[in-house]
Amino acid sequence: MHKFCQVLLFAILAVVVFGGAVRAENNVVTDQSGIRIVVEKPFKRIISLYPAHTENLFSLGLDKEIIGVSADEAFPPKTLTKPVFSYHDDAEKFIAGRPDLVLVRPMISRGYPDFVKALQQAGITVVSLQPRTIKDVYAYWRDLGILTGRQAQAEAMIEKFETELGRIRAIVHTIPEARRKKVYFEAIHSRMRTFSPASIAIFALQSAGGINVAEDAQMRNDTNIADYGKEHILSRADDIDAYLAQKGYMNHVTVQQIREEAGFQVIKAVREGQIYIVDEKIVSRPTLRLLDGIYEIGRFLYPEKFNDVTDLRAVPVLSRAQFAQMFCKMTGIPLKTPDYRQDIQQRSASMHRYGDFADVDYAGEAYKFIETAVYRGIFPDIHKTEFFPDRPVTRSTLAYALFVFFDLPQIKKSVSIKDVTDAHPFSEQIRTAVGLGLMNLAQDGLFRPDGTVSGEEAFQAILKARKAAA
Repeated sequence: MHKFCQVLLFAILAVVVFGGAVRAENNVVTDQSGIRIVVEKPFKRIISLYPAHTENLFSLGLDKEIIGVSADEAFPPKTLTKPVFSYHDDAEKFIAGRPDLVLVRPMISRGYPDFVKALQQAGITVVSLQPRTIKDVYAYWRDLGILTGRQAQAEAMIEKFETELGRIRAIVHTIPEARRKKVYFEAIHSRMRTFSPASIAIFALQSAGGINVAEDAQMRNDTNIADYGKEHILSRADDIDAYLAQKGYMNHVTVQQIREEAGFQVIKAVREGQIYIVDEKIVSRPTLRLLDGIYEIGRFLYPEKFNDVTDLRAVPVLSRAQFAQMFCKMTGIPLKTPDYRQDIQQRSASMHRYGDFADVDYAGEAYKFIETAVYRGIFPDIHKTEFFPDRPVTRSTLAYALFVFFDLPQIKKSVSIKDVTDAHPFSEQIRTAVGLGLMNLAQDGLFRPDGTVSGEEAFQAILKARKAAA
């Protein structure tokens, strides 16, 4: 009996540590202000003032229930269709919208107590949530599920996250311990701050196979940010294989700034050009896109593993979506993430905006490669709202992509191709690809611009273009 009790106690502790808090009731949420909310029925009219809340609500399938969002978000694309609210607004604007729930985070509830009180006095439930560590994320998703009556969907989110994380860890497992890279992960360059060891960002780094050189960093005021200092960084100069920095609201840093920072030339990663920038929206927020952040860090640190295209090489007829993935991986293009709402709206109405493709699944996996490739201009004649991901990529598109992306040398002599005249819109690109030996003509001398492309053909062409541009 004594042994049974020990096992039972261990199981309970495991649930607390790895699965969030143990709940005595499945309809109660306690927010980070200490307020206990008993959910008698799901909330149906929700205003979210934190992008992570909004993104997770959409992941739970709550499009209709979201009646307002903050201005600092652009994913998923449907957020751009929602009215914008701010905690700087008068409370009357919120009250007029008739929400039954306003989701905030501790920064708002602590910094604007009068605003929160005004909403509560109007009968609106205000809930403050923001997980600080990865072990709190699952409990946070479950809290959102309880508040909205989407508990099953919250569990599905957790299952999806664990499954995809397992696939990434399987890749990392193939990297010998001796080859794992030591990384300094910058949070705020101007103040020489990193992330606390238990933060979501460091979880992302470690899940991608990176070793955090700042394990001794001290958390600041119950945040994910930790003081470190230049002197401390430089004391680890020879240990830092890669210098990684988040870029976002708190850190507008560039690779050049890091490279030119006084004293940083002694850092091994700086000397060897191993400086990388990653969008804070995919490494510091508790959403499913954290998987994209982990993957992106893996691409920086171990490109030979995370950019592997072996499966794509075996595809007999490469689709446009598959070509986007192969091209991004083989060229190492950083993943494009959508800008904040105001930046996206600055794009011309005639231009494609991130998220406008009606035929692309923005809850899937392919969208990040498609949008990245489109923003880098490797697809000609992009339709504003249709990408046609399942259509075969054509030989003319492959030639065009090689021409616009790589700094290719000029061909030494004119190339004549029977089925490509000067009137063809991509005649220059096709002739360059053929003239440099990146792509071949058929035995009859035809290029067949509208012909399909195999994975192996695309692989070899990109490989040759990389060498020609080196």
